[in-house]
Amino acid sequence: MLILARFCLASFLRRAYHGDMPEPKNPYVEKREDGTLVPTEEGERLLAKIVTDAAGPVYAFTGEASPLFAAAAMARLSRRGNDLRLIFLDEFAAEGAEGAEGLIDRVVTGYGDDSVQQLITVATVVEDASNLLTKKIERSRLASYLEQSTRYIYYDKKDAAGRYKYYEPSQLPAELGVAYREAMDYIFERYSTVVRGTTEFVQKKNPAPVSGDKAELIAWRGATRAQACDAARPMLPAATKSTVGIVCSAQAMEGMVRRLLADPLAESNETGRRLLRESRKVIGAFLKRADLPDRGLAWILYLKETKQALRSLAEQYLPGDSGDFSKTVQLLDYWPKDELDLIPGMLVENSEYSEAEVRAAVAGWPAERKEETLRAYMGHRMNRRHKPGRALEEAHYKWEIVADYGTFRDLQRHRIVDAWDWQNLTPKYGYDVPELITEAGFEAEFREGFAMAESLWKRLMDAGFREESQYATLFGHKLRYRFLINAREAFHLLELRTSPQGHPGYRKICQDMHRQLSAVHPRLGAAMQFVNQGGDPPLTRLEAERATQLKLKLLEGQTDA
Repeated sequence: MLILARFCLASFLRRAYHGDMPEPKNPYVEKREDGTLVPTEEGERLLAKIVTDAAGPVYAFTGEASPLFAAAAMARLSRRGNDLRLIFLDEFAAEGAEGAEGLIDRVVTGYGDDSVQQLITVATVVEDASNLLTKKIERSRLASYLEQSTRYIYYDKKDAAGRYKYYEPSQLPAELGVAYREAMDYIFERYSTVVRGTTEFVQKKNPAPVSGDKAELIAWRGATRAQACDAARPMLPAATKSTVGIVCSAQAMEGMVRRLLADPLAESNETGRRLLRESRKVIGAFLKRADLPDRGLAWILYLKETKQALRSLAEQYLPGDSGDFSKTVQLLDYWPKDELDLIPGMLVENSEYSEAEVRAAVAGWPAERKEETLRAYMGHRMNRRHKPGRALEEAHYKWEIVADYGTFRDLQRHRIVDAWDWQNLTPKYGYDVPELITEAGFEAEFREGFAMAESLWKRLMDAGFREESQYATLFGHKLRYRFLINAREAFHLLELRTSPQGHPGYRKICQDMHRQLSAVHPRLGAAMQFVNQGGDPPLTRLEAERATQLKLKLLEGQTDA
């Protein structure tokens, strides 16, 4: 009723202003006697600017077209049978932003049409986010992210105020705030000593190329730095600041904001408010319900209450601290128990029978024929990017992993994963000292950093700052997490993350995952032919850095030409 009243009021005001004069003629489109719409010459000129092809069946909107207008025109597709380009000219080209915003307001806020929120994207950036916050932001599956890497950047450079790159919770009392800063400075000083010294050690152990080739020298420097950063990375606190780039639909942004506002961490709440505020400046019409009392705020309250209730039940009924963290990778369950049960799903699409009929027929096949079908479905893969079909998505594996936070951050980036859950960061599960750190002679400094972090964590916990205590944990402290993954995604994750240029930490995890998967599904495990079970090469990133330099050379050659 409110929407109808607003529409009627707008019509009344328009009539009052123009009197009995007819609506102004749309200069971009005209209607024929049979009711069909055709673009005018002016409309055709406009179309030539805003779409890549004004007549063909496939086209893209150019930068000349407002994303809001394009999304609004798409939103009308379900109610109009016209060419989308004609809808654009007819309803929005002459209306301006108010016309588009009015439609989005009616469809999204009024009718709750979530699909319309998927028609527009927004690109946002969060600067100075703690590495604890980055994972909370990146929990949204249907979004794209890019953040600063801890593998290629030294994190010991201070800002203009002379501070290391770490986040400080604003709610800490003065005395605890001083202790927090002193502990963080101490940890970063030890990190600086270790990462710089380890870089020198790696470069002495793997001397620079004598060829004099500039590209080869750049590749060597990048690879030796990456090797040292990989080894020193466990010393970085979860409070270490990063920058996160986010590209997502309006729907995904609204969901992200809700989760951040419902999170118990103050940094999450503030970031959620800022993301909503800044996104509204670009796509405000799509986000009007994000904090309405009966919509977004009610949803946020539901998320908060649910989390609090579950935490209370866990504390009340579950035993005390867990002591079971000895196993790094555990395959908790898998389905189907016999991988050959996937054969019917592989055949249905390429037959004219129901799954029940195919399943009944396959049940009488000899094992050799089933094996032949499985091999045919896998095909002749020439590289890891050649993925088998979606029938493999029927098979699932449930994993529980106890490993360092740094490698979790890498693996958590995979989006086609179900039941992603992880526990609060804590030093209780311990940490490992990388062999390279010991070999380079910096184990003492490494352990000193961890000792200081654990002391700060305990002090924060004792003061009642349970959530904020996570900032004090280091990337090397172990974390328990679990997830469910289908077999098709397992091809992607395990073949990618075991490649020689990968981080040694997650390489070991994924190699172990592949071994356990192969034990229960040997045929699928064998089909993952690009899983690398070899050891870590002396310079894990050298080949990748060489490939980068080669690409740049080729690009320069094309530019010169």
